[in-house]
Order: sequence, then structure tokens, then C-alpha cells
Amino acid sequence: MKQFRISNAMILLIPVLFAGLAWFSACTEEKVITETVEVIVRDTVTVEIISVDSIFANPDSITEGGSIALTAATTLRPEAGAALNYAWFADAGTFPEGSEGDTVTWKAPDEPGAYAISVHVTDGDFIGLGNRRIGVGMFAPTTSPFFLGDVSCMQCHANQHAEWSETGHSHAWATLQESGNPREFCQPCHSVGYEPDWFTGNSGYDEAPIAKFENVQCENCHLAASEHIEGGVPDPTKVVISYEVDNCGKCHDGTHQPYLTEWEQSPHNFSKDFFAAQNPSCQGCHEGVASAKRLAGDVSQFYGGGPVPDRPSVDEVPITNVTCQACHDPHNAENPGQLRTVADVPLVTSNGESPVITVGGSGKLCMHCHHARRGPDNQVINGYAHFGPHANPQADMMAGASAYQKVAADDFVWADPSHLNVQNSCKTCHLNMVEYPGPAGSAITGHTFLPTVEACASCHGQISSFDDIRATDDYDGNGMVEGVQTEVRGLLKKLEEALLADGLDTTGVGFEGALGDTTLSTFKQREAGYNWAFVHDDKSDGIHNPTYTVQLLQQSIQHLTGQPLKNARLVFGSHQQVAEKW
Repeated sequence: MKQFRISNAMILLIPVLFAGLAWFSACTEEKVITETVEVIVRDTVTVEIISVDSIFANPDSITEGGSIALTAATTLRPEAGAALNYAWFADAGTFPEGSEGDTVTWKAPDEPGAYAISVHVTDGDFIGLGNRRIGVGMFAPTTSPFFLGDVSCMQCHANQHAEWSETGHSHAWATLQESGNPREFCQPCHSVGYEPDWFTGNSGYDEAPIAKFENVQCENCHLAASEHIEGGVPDPTKVVISYEVDNCGKCHDGTHQPYLTEWEQSPHNFSKDFFAAQNPSCQGCHEGVASAKRLAGDVSQFYGGGPVPDRPSVDEVPITNVTCQACHDPHNAENPGQLRTVADVPLVTSNGESPVITVGGSGKLCMHCHHARRGPDNQVINGYAHFGPHANPQADMMAGASAYQKVAADDFVWADPSHLNVQNSCKTCHLNMVEYPGPAGSAITGHTFLPTVEACASCHGQISSFDDIRATDDYDGNGMVEGVQTEVRGLLKKLEEALLADGLDTTGVGFEGALGDTTLSTFKQREAGYNWAFVHDDKSDGIHNPTYTVQLLQQSIQHLTGQPLKNARLVFGSHQQVAEKW
């Protein structure tokens, strides 16, 4: 802080400062307006010996022509004199004649606006200066940055604003008012300006409850933008761009809609340090920002590896998990649930085909990451260090595609798609939602992404586990008709035993390691082994496509051993059903 001493000449000027108060002499009729808003103190400290810490206003809001008491709070060091003189100034309005001392009354002008008030405090040797703005008939921000409202953003971001206006966020205030219970504590998630909650004097609905700040707007996510456009030249560094989950989770959580709490328990909440999130060739599925960019762009090409072209550098936007913004577009409601995409899903070329999934509704979003990516043809011939499909080939399994089908005769009829034909496919089972209020007063959003048995009820009746869905016959040849998942696990075990009996040495490297090494595996072992890896990595134990799963395992065992699986009911055609309702 700056310290200075007043010369004798400056002391002679002090009476002139007080004489200047005579300029404020006009009195005007007081007007009443219907809205007043809180005025927050702006602290200033300009002189070390005498400092004016703040100017307090009482009352804390004022209408056009109204009067308000102003008090200067000062701090003195021992060097300061005991007797202080105060000179008050304003760029409009009036002070009563002879106003002096630390407290004065200011009469506001008749025109609404933000007006500057200042005070000079001196002991004759040292001087302290204080100032603040007071809003008359309006809110005057007293800190920076401050909120502007969506109309200010629209001037430059017209396209995004037009898209936003079609989203639920754009009429969040009306949604609250029409809810039948528009409580005040709901306002922070239905208007702009309540965050960060420690930041006062920055406008917003909490300080200026006017229509300008209603609804969930740009600044709810990007924060106060006044400095972003200060000086007329937008500064991208002065606005927040965040892909962190808390940006959405600050509102989308709690018993009302616990998206954040459930996501935190989900596989999408893996560590940011997970190697795939750091690897540019993997980020399109394993990192939040790159996923958002890829899913918002051309999703027809994603098999060549390499980084997502328009992902900002990690210095600009840090690595994140696969957060809300990866799957949902906050600006655009073109797709259901504001999903990034529901475009058709190209699968890897295999068995001489390049299938494209065209059904599946909103579940197609999931399939753009949950697919095989790697086909069997080259691996069966040449081996591969990471043998089998890329983990989680659920889209391919549901479509009945991308496994190694040459283990069967050329005229073998493979299964049709199964749960792919369920309305919205993946979403229906893995995001089974219960609207608020749900069980025990809590909503269930499905964002753990774990399938629920309740989602099966409409087709399979009430079950307590997925294995309650019974197979229609004994498919693993153990003499019992069991649940579909138990039958599939039995077939996986039979194929493992057949591979070991055929001489596959998995010591120290496991099945995938041994199968991918051409010095440890034979061509025929890799043919059958690819299907073992395909079913194993699908992780559903047959639920995603029971018939195709059983066919792959039974035909692989027969291809490897030269004999059909003993005592098992073999599934030969796509219309041979595995379970009672499939």
C-alpha cells in the first residue's frame, strides 16, 4: 500500500474539498419502485497510516430519489492524529449542507444507475481514500467478475444460444414454478448467480432477483463472464470451460436426482491416471474431453487409433474421467437426453463383412465405445499381444457379429440380433430409471450403469437374479437344465478344458497371452480361442445374445476337438431358442 505525506499546499486545498459539497444542493421528490436489491460493501484500502476499510450503506438497497446512510470505517496507525476530517463526494445525488463526519446521508438521483461514492479522511498530515458503487433502482456489481445473463452471451454465441434455448435448462425457472412446490432453496439450481457460494457482490438471482437471471444459463457452467468481454475483445482465458463432473453434479445430485452419487460408483469413474486416459490413441473412449469431442463429431471412423484431432491440449483442459459432458451435450437437445450422438455404429470388418448397427435407439451412444474394435481374421493368422477383441465388445455380441465364425460350416445359420432389438437397447437395461420419488424417497437414475433385474420384468417376469432366466435345454452337457448364465459359464469351462487338452500351454501367460503367441498356440487353437476371448470379454455370460453365445462356444469346441459336445443340446439355427422367452 502506498504511503505519502501531505504538503502545506495540499493542506490548504482541504477546505476547497469541503467547499465542493455545496455543489450537491438540489432536493428532488422521492420516487418508489417495486424492486430493490441488496448492495454489498466493496472494501478498499489505499493508505497505510489512515486506511478507509469500507463504506457501509444503511439500508442496503435504495430506490430512485431515496436516501441512504453511508458510514466510513477507518483503521489508524499510531502515527495518525486523533482528530479526523471527512470529505464526501458523489458523481450524482446530494448530501445535506454541512455534511461531515464518518456518517452522512446521501439522497439518490431520480435516474436509475450505478453511482460512485467516495470519502477522503485526513488528520492534516495523512489522508485515506475510500470508494464504492451504489446501485439506484438496480443492482450494481461490487466485485469482478460479475454475472451478465444469457443475452450478453448471445451477442457472440448466437448458435449455441439458439441450441440452448431448446433445452430443459432454458426453461428451468418455469419448471420450478410449475412444480407445485417452488421453494426458495430450489432457486440455486434453477437460476444463475448462486455459485460460487462464497462470492458476493457479483449479481445473479441471489442478489438481483429479476428475469434476466432466471433459468440455468451459460454462466451456471462457465461462471461469471464480465471479464471475458471486458474492453470489447473477448478473452477466452477469462471464462471457465470445465469437463469436470462437479460442473453438472453440483445440481444433479441428492435424493432428487442422484446422478453424481451414482456415477461415482460407476466404472466410468476410473482414475484419471489410468494409462488409457493418458494415451492419445485411447482417449476417444477413455478420457472425458476427447470422448466429448469424438462423439460430437464424425463417429464413422474410429479404428485407426491416434488422438482425437480437436481435443484441446491437457495444459488448456486437464485430463478427466468419462464424465457427464462426455455423453451429454449441455448446449443441444437434438438427441434424447441431450446425448452427443445416436448415429449408426460401424463395427469392425470380420468374416468378410463390415456390419453397421442401425437400431438400438439411444443405446447406440454406448455402442460407439463398447464395441470390438479389433477383428479376428488377422489375429487368428498372425497372433496378437492383446489377443481377442478390444475389451467390452457388447455391441458386436448383441448384433451377432465380429466373432470368428469360420469355426462352423459355411452354411451354418448364425443367430439374429437379440437384446439389440429391445427399445433403446443398452439404456433400457443399464440405465433403468425410477422417477422421483423412488424407493425410500430416493430417485434411481441408472448412472451406476449396472443392469437391474427390474428392467427384465416386462419380458421375463419378476426375477431376483439374471440366472433366474432359464435355458430351455442342457447346452453344456452336464445333465442339468440351468439358468442361461450358468449354461454359458459351463460352456466356457468346457472350451478352456478343450484348449488345454489340445496342448495350449498357459503357464505364466494366461489364456489370452498363450493364444496370442504363435509359438505357444496353433492356428486351430487361435480360431477357437478367439471366440473364448470374445464371450469372456463381453462379460454378460450370454445375456446380451444368448443364442449367438451358445453357438460360438459349441461350434468352437466341435471345431477344436472334431466332435460335438457330448450330452448337450446343440443350437444349429438362429431360430432355435435358448430360453423360454427368447
